[in-house]
Amino acid sequence: MKIRRFSGANTREVLQNIRNTLGPDAVILSNREVDGGVEIVTAIDFDEKQWEASSQPSLAWPESLLADAEPRSRAADGTGRGPGAAGDNERTTAISGRSKPQGGAKAAPAELAHLHSELNALRRLVEARWGGTMEQPSRERFMDLGFSAEWAAQLAELGSGELESALQEGLGGRLSIAADPLGKGGVFAVLGPTGSGKTTSIAKLAARQVLRHGPRSVALMTTDTYRIAGVEQLGIYGRILGVPVDVIRSPEDLLCALERHRDRTWVFIDTIGMSPRDPRLEEQLHWLGDLGSKVRKLLLVNAGLSGKSLPAVLSPYLRLPLDGAILSKVDESPAFGAALEWLAEQSLPLCFFSDGQRVPEDLHSARWEAIIAHMLAAEHGAAMAAPAQYRYHALKQEECIA
Repeated sequence: MKIRRFSGANTREVLQNIRNTLGPDAVILSNREVDGGVEIVTAIDFDEKQWEASSQPSLAWPESLLADAEPRSRAADGTGRGPGAAGDNERTTAISGRSKPQGGAKAAPAELAHLHSELNALRRLVEARWGGTMEQPSRERFMDLGFSAEWAAQLAELGSGELESALQEGLGGRLSIAADPLGKGGVFAVLGPTGSGKTTSIAKLAARQVLRHGPRSVALMTTDTYRIAGVEQLGIYGRILGVPVDVIRSPEDLLCALERHRDRTWVFIDTIGMSPRDPRLEEQLHWLGDLGSKVRKLLLVNAGLSGKSLPAVLSPYLRLPLDGAILSKVDESPAFGAALEWLAEQSLPLCFFSDGQRVPEDLHSARWEAIIAHMLAAEHGAAMAAPAQYRYHALKQEECIA
C-alpha cells in the first residue's frame, strides 16, 4: 500500500486531482484544513491484512506505509541528501500527523490500534457517502438533498460521477423552467398555503415591473381579508411602489377591479392562505376558476415542505389549471429536493425562486446553476445567501434598476 498527500484550495479541486492521479481505487485516509485550503491523505493498493498485521505488538512500524507518505526529491544544492539524511527527522507518515519511529523503535500497540480503528471508520464514512468509490455520488447523498429513494437512485447514475452535473442533467430533464414568466403582461394570481410568503412574493413581482416599466404599469389586488393586517401589509408595499391596491371581497369585486385597471399591463392578485380543509379556500378557488385563462395562476411552493407534506398541503390547488410555480424560502431550507421532485411530477414549470425577504432583490428568475448552487451550499452548511457577483449578474440580466 502506498500513501499520498494532496492539497489544494478546496475539497472539490483536491478530489479531482486524486481521481486524475490515482484513479477510482484510491481510499481516503484523512482530511484536514490547512493554510490556504485543504489537505487529503489517500492510499492506493490498500491492503487491510497489512494493517491488521501491523497492529500486532511484536511488529515494527511497516516501512511500506512510509515509502510514499511524503515523497522527497534529492536536494537541489548538489549535496545529494535524501530522505534519510540528517535534518530529515521531521518526516511524518501523513496519517494523523504521527511521526515515524526513529532508530528502529517499535510503534506502540495502542497507537497502532488507534490508527487501525481510525482508518476503518474513515473507510466506512467514504463508502456510506460515495457508495464505495470516489467516482459516483451515492444514492444516500441525493437523499440527503431531499429526493426520494427512487429519484436518488436515478440521479446517482447520471452526470459522470459529479454531483453538480448529475443534478443539472437529472433536474433539467424532468422539470421545465419558464423562459419569460411574466411575458408582455396579464393578470397573475399567486396561490399557496398560509405562511408560504405570498404577500412578499407579490410585492417582489410588482417591484420588478415597477422598476422596469414604471408604477403606472402595475396594479395590486388582495383577497386576504381574513388574516390580521393582511390588507395593511400589501397596502404598505403599494404606497412604497406608488401603485393602487384593491381589496376583493367577492367575485363581483374582482370583476369590477379588473375592469377598473384594464389599462395596467401587469395586475397581481394576492390570495388568502388557508388550511387545505378550509371551505373558504374552495370558494376562492372557484372565483379564480370562473375567470378561466384571463388569470394566470402561479403556485407558491415552500421549499422546506417534506415529501409527505407536499401533496397534503398543495393538492387542493391542483384543481385549477396552474401556469407555473414559484419556489419560496430557499434560504431557509437545508434540503429542498422533495419540492423540485413534486413540481416535476405535476409538470409545473418553475418560474422564480426566492432566497430572502428583500424586495425585489431576493426574487430571481429560475436558473438551474443558481438553484443547484443553493442546494450544494445547504449540503455543506454554507451561508445560503448568493454571492454579491451573482446578485449583480441577476439584477443586470433581468434589467432591474436599483
